[in-house]
Amino acid sequence: MHIQLATTGSFFVFLFALVRATAWLAFVPPFSSTGIPQVVRLGLAAALSLAVTSQLGAAGSSLGNNLASLGTGAFIAALVVQATIGALLGFMTSLLLSAVSSAGALMDMTSGLSASTTFDPLSGTANPVTARTYDLFMTTLLFATGGYLLIVKGFLTSFQAAGLTERAAHLIGPALVSETAFFFVATLEIAAPVVGCMFLAYVALGLLTRSAPQLNIMSIGFAINIALAFVVAAATLPLLPEAVTTLVDRAVSDGLGLLGVRA
Repeated sequence: MHIQLATTGSFFVFLFALVRATAWLAFVPPFSSTGIPQVVRLGLAAALSLAVTSQLGAAGSSLGNNLASLGTGAFIAALVVQATIGALLGFMTSLLLSAVSSAGALMDMTSGLSASTTFDPLSGTANPVTARTYDLFMTTLLFATGGYLLIVKGFLTSFQAAGLTERAAHLIGPALVSETAFFFVATLEIAAPVVGCMFLAYVALGLLTRSAPQLNIMSIGFAINIALAFVVAAATLPLLPEAVTTLVDRAVSDGLGLLGVRA
């Protein structure tokens, strides 16, 4: 009888963890990419849920038995809470990491490359060249630096909080506002070298056009701006790994902090 209760409790812990993991993987990069089949994503969610069930052990079985005793309405509400937690953690991480591709889009807009777009088969949309390139760099850096392991570890650590407390529910709004503000700041910081150089280049071209209009500087200004943007972007690429690491650390710490869990 004891074994049966323990097995039942573990099953409900696995079920609730699976709901949270599935919602989380639907948003968090790089696992949310459409290049990853749904079956693979579901298998990854099941693997994470098994790890959580094993990690909780006897405490998880006791928690599962309590979940099994819930009524239908309360049980569905608990599932919704778990899905909300997973989606919220994934969205916060996705929001911060998208600052890298947004910085690339800002570079495209200031350098004139926004007129040239490439089709992204993973998202099914047409993206500017630099924005797409920076997004690929960000994904590569997540795997090369082990950032994806930190993201997964943060998610597994989030199970120290079974659900959203009343305090956490009140903090969701301010947390999203704070993350959005940090997203814009990070975007500007990453794109600042290229944007600053483009501003100086436009000023210089404008002065040359005014002082020597017969040279028709603006006819070659487009090529000059693009070449300068490529040079500055290539020179600042070594700074990108540190920026991605900072974004990952911020996403994990803020997500766990919202649940009242220490990283």
